[in-house]
Amino acid sequence: MSNVVIMVWKQFLDAGFGDMLRGTIHLYNISRRLNFRLIVDTQLHPVSKLLVPNTHMYSKYVLDNQSEIIDMTNNVKENIESVIKNKLRRDRPLLITTNCFPMDTLTNDCKRFMRSILHPTDEFKRYFIETRNMYHIPNGYAIGHFRLGDEELNGNGSIDEDKYAKWFELVGQQMLKFPNLYIMSDSLEFKKYLCKRIRPDFVGRIIPTTPIHLSHPDAENIEKIKETMFDFMLLINAQFIKTHSRYGWVSNFVKWVGNIFNVPVLDMKPPKVVMKLPVTKSTNVSPHQMQTYVKPSVATPSFSRTTIPFRKMF
Repeated sequence: MSNVVIMVWKQFLDAGFGDMLRGTIHLYNISRRLNFRLIVDTQLHPVSKLLVPNTHMYSKYVLDNQSEIIDMTNNVKENIESVIKNKLRRDRPLLITTNCFPMDTLTNDCKRFMRSILHPTDEFKRYFIETRNMYHIPNGYAIGHFRLGDEELNGNGSIDEDKYAKWFELVGQQMLKFPNLYIMSDSLEFKKYLCKRIRPDFVGRIIPTTPIHLSHPDAENIEKIKETMFDFMLLINAQFIKTHSRYGWVSNFVKWVGNIFNVPVLDMKPPKVVMKLPVTKSTNVSPHQMQTYVKPSVATPSFSRTTIPFRKMF
């Protein structure tokens, strides 16, 4: 039996859906170096309800051995590689979950691998098409994505006008500049605020979904899971994505769509590039911290479609 590592998608308070994607990419890169077979198991994650099952011979083993899953969330690359080298066996698979940030260039083979686990079911395809038609989103659309924070995903339904006002002008500018731009946000309350304040002819370009944090343990409402994955599939099929995050990094929800599906992603904040950090054996920087070491740079798109052709899903 060949050496097998299974990346188990699980729900964590501090590791969203984008975190699962980047962790899977990281394990794929390690699998190329250490020569093991990587399997992705999604059955413990709510998105499994909407994606084509990634069936494999160890599916029951994963369910029966959940206590054996090694939690490597918010760990650095060296720790994960060390664990795999020490624990990998030929007689049974190694179960692991991680959101570690990939350090290697995303290869075309890796993109194909990631796309293979993100195919929607026929039922969800129908839901996507029906919902997109209901919102009157045409072909050739682009997305303006506003990531306002986890507290907005789990908010109390109140509208904070002082907080939203600083983003209102940016939304209007972008919608004027790009007539095919539709606004998406993790904050339903922000979108309600926009609909009350923005030009009446722009209201139809505010996507009124109710997103949730897919990896939170309380993410169980199937309709909200559908709406959140509707947003995700919209991103996959967009011409480009303009994004703004209240954090110091681009939202992982959009960042890895750009990487995996070659959708250009442009940050609406002042452009930034990652600074090179001095690395020592004792360095222990979390994935989120690593994204905050930035400095101003020349404005360039984050990603491009030049590496590998991709046929749209819908």
